[in-house]
Amino acid sequence: MAAAVGCRGDVRDHLASGDELLGSDRPEAAMAEYQVALRKRGEEPDILLRLAHGYARLDRLDEAAEYYSRLLAVDSSYADQASADFLLMGRRALERDDRAGLARALEQLETVRPGGVPDDLALPFARYYYELAEYAEALPFYLAVHTPDSSSVEPQVHYELGRVYRELGECGHALARFLDYLEVRRRGSLAADARWHAGHCTYELAEADRAAGRPALALERLELLIELQAPQSLLDDAWFERGEILFTLGEFEEALVSYERVLDLNPSRTGRRVRLAEDRIRSIRYRGTP
Repeated sequence: MAAAVGCRGDVRDHLASGDELLGSDRPEAAMAEYQVALRKRGEEPDILLRLAHGYARLDRLDEAAEYYSRLLAVDSSYADQASADFLLMGRRALERDDRAGLARALEQLETVRPGGVPDDLALPFARYYYELAEYAEALPFYLAVHTPDSSSVEPQVHYELGRVYRELGECGHALARFLDYLEVRRRGSLAADARWHAGHCTYELAEADRAAGRPALALERLELLIELQAPQSLLDDAWFERGEILFTLGEFEEALVSYERVLDLNPSRTGRRVRLAEDRIRSIRYRGTP
């Protein structure tokens, strides 16, 4: 076969032979013909296209990407064909449950056509990055899936997007997504995890609100944390900080309830907020004038 290929002199013969082989589902043999044409005539678009498309049919992504890169450097009008081939390779990888292969194909698609990942592939692509803890890369693809109508979104997507936002330091967005998840999934290990993350974010946001002079909003946050009952390690902090805000606002009876809850949560009186709460309780009970 190699000798026969080498004897043909006309490049068009090699291209025609390659096309015939590709059409008869013999892509490996077709590639051999196209490679001969490439060596004889150089990097002309019709040869590079055949090589790129042929390697895509073989699911040889690296070679397909290489030849499409060389082709598009010569003629960018072939971007649609490149996009179609990368998308097809991605779909075939998904059918094989090869998420890494899907991601590699879609990364090439994004290189050629930024924003070209279709909606039905955005979630598996997002989850590929999520599992690698590459949250910044995962975010835009989760957002492509997360519609304003949250009822149409798979519940776990809310949780995963919450985790992405939390890892990126966006507790406000994260809290909203965790609460979306908890609206539809109140039990199970993932629900417990969502409450834990939501509680941490709620406390962080409450501290920021209080520092910024927004006591009413901080109070709402702390009451949400208390309602979530998670994480347990922050409950006495939440009750104490609630008491502090109410004390500052002059609502002493409500503040007293909060400080007493700190003591209830620490029956051994060893918690770090206990002494402060006891001091506040004494100052409320024995104050002369408010």
